[in-house]
Amino acid sequence: MYPTTRRMWGGITAATVAALALVACDADDKDKKDTPKAADTPAATAQVVAPAPSGGPTASGPARTQAPKSAEPSTGGASGEPGEDCGPPPAAKPGHKIVYPTKLPTKGSLYYKNTKFVCDPNDGHYEPVGAEQTPLLFAPKATGTFAGPPARKAEYIGQIWEHIDKCLSHQTDGDNLCSSNGTYDITLNAANEITDIKEIFHS
Repeated sequence: MYPTTRRMWGGITAATVAALALVACDADDKDKKDTPKAADTPAATAQVVAPAPSGGPTASGPARTQAPKSAEPSTGGASGEPGEDCGPPPAAKPGHKIVYPTKLPTKGSLYYKNTKFVCDPNDGHYEPVGAEQTPLLFAPKATGTFAGPPARKAEYIGQIWEHIDKCLSHQTDGDNLCSSNGTYDITLNAANEITDIKEIFHS
């Protein structure tokens, strides 16, 4: 009877060991299923490298910097040349007026327009503005001067009248060249009569 008992206990022990081994295998399988795959772990993820700050050094070389904007161009020209502003207009002398004759003076009257001073590369000139004004009378013994160059006195006032007419008609007047802007500086007396008329030279 003893040998039989040993065999029973041996069988029970073998069965127990087999059952324990089966439980251990099931536990291992469960652990494998619950454990994340190696590819999902942080250790297996590729390392993310933060980009370099904007404007900072990069692997290809030093940071690029924006070129400063160029300065605004100057309104003036080269040395000795005027810019957009050639200064204030010349102050009118007392008793003087800068005018632009509009037609041949007749019966001792000057038909004219007022003028304004305008800047140009030759230090400025006068241009006609507005409507024709009330004619001005020439005083007795009025004198006149041609612009030239060289400037020269007229022998009598009628020469100036004829010169004005020819210049307005774009004709030549012998040696008396026409000023390009056709303006005149007149001198007035107390009676508002022209005592002298002088052509203003402008090339």
